[in-house]
Amino acid sequence: MQQEIWFHKYRIVKLLGSGGTAKVYLAEHILLNSFRAIKCISNNNPLYELQRKEAQLLKNLKHSCIPIIYDIEEDEYGSYIVEQYIEGDTLREYIEIKGVLREDVIINLALQLCDLLHYLHSIEKPILYLDLKPENIIVAGTDLKLVDFGSAVYRDDYEEKQVFSGTRGYAAPELYRNNKIDERCDVYGIGMLLYYMATGIVLNCDSAEIENIDGISNSSKQLKGIINRCLKFNPSQRYATVVQLSKQLSAIIQKNIFTKKSGQSIRIAIAGAQPRIGVTHLSFRLCSYFVHQKNSCLYQERNSSECVCSIKNRYKEQICNDGIYKVKGIPMLPKEMTGQCNVAKYHILIEDYGCLTKNNLAEFLEAEIKILVLGAKDWELKFAEQVLDLVAEYKDIMYLFNYLDGRNFLQVMKSMKQRNCYRIPYEPDPFAKPVGKSGLELFHELTKSIRIKNKK
Repeated sequence: MQQEIWFHKYRIVKLLGSGGTAKVYLAEHILLNSFRAIKCISNNNPLYELQRKEAQLLKNLKHSCIPIIYDIEEDEYGSYIVEQYIEGDTLREYIEIKGVLREDVIINLALQLCDLLHYLHSIEKPILYLDLKPENIIVAGTDLKLVDFGSAVYRDDYEEKQVFSGTRGYAAPELYRNNKIDERCDVYGIGMLLYYMATGIVLNCDSAEIENIDGISNSSKQLKGIINRCLKFNPSQRYATVVQLSKQLSAIIQKNIFTKKSGQSIRIAIAGAQPRIGVTHLSFRLCSYFVHQKNSCLYQERNSSECVCSIKNRYKEQICNDGIYKVKGIPMLPKEMTGQCNVAKYHILIEDYGCLTKNNLAEFLEAEIKILVLGAKDWELKFAEQVLDLVAEYKDIMYLFNYLDGRNFLQVMKSMKQRNCYRIPYEPDPFAKPVGKSGLELFHELTKSIRIKNKK
């Protein structure tokens, strides 16, 4: 049977699904040879204008967790929204396949949601989503997309006694009590999704109450506390913003990283946007800090600079043990000995990757903690922008800036879009013991809420 061609450029492949308001088709763009999803809204549908409003709203949004809207077409039968086709499962289907998710997977998905909701809440005309539920989230690998913006509203267009259409059981209670709504409605929605991912319990509009998260055994005390606060009936008792929520979720990741079981090493990967930006200097400073904290730490050269060779030739007091040199109290492993020495006895591995490139990106991203050193001078911005494009989709990288005073750092922060950024305090001697507030602040921040257990 000959396939239909719509608007002279889309070949209809099959019907993907249909609901009360629209049908969605899989289509192939004939010239580009790529797939699209086409959402068809009949103009006979009573919710036609609401669906058209959703299309116009989505058209102006740009975020990695929102499907791209390529086109909006209309004919005598209705409107057609042409958008990015995403191969994946709804969160509901995903959990039915996988079962209750691991805590690290839950937090990864929740942090993506927080980043997206922060974007929606902070654009020029802020948007409240209001209908966070498993069916509106598509999981593709480790990434998610948020779909169906039919319940979303512009925050500042709120009208008293306005009727909202969030899904009962997941939507914040104030949506149905004629109370004023704000960003805390979406905080509640994230809390319900956290609850669902941690328990697998399916809610519906008849759910009068839910099982207390404290009685569920497969979540940490910290995550349970976060869920409980998100789901407070009184909005004033919730997190005021998704940024606050995101920080609490990130703190669990940091704590879990630094409380690994004995016998496991913690990898801290450090790379820079360009040569001579201070990656090796910072690596030695971190090693010095951990050594002075009585933690077993090894510097690993993962670049071609041969700096370990230069250092060992300069310092006479260096000691060599099975290919690992000890200089100024810091064990150092040259690149040529990588894979030939037993590093498992070291609790912390500081890996110096030099410049971050496509060739070493995958290995860099495998580390538990990833640090990227950037410059902010006019002649450094090109390199910073290039490497930021390279890692744009990764949310768990720490960004450190060298040679910036406080004022310049605040200016840089405005352009970093809520990324996790810090300023490197000045210290010319990388082997010096960190002292004073400015010398210790960064290192305390790196190990905040962390309990490092020394190997025995």
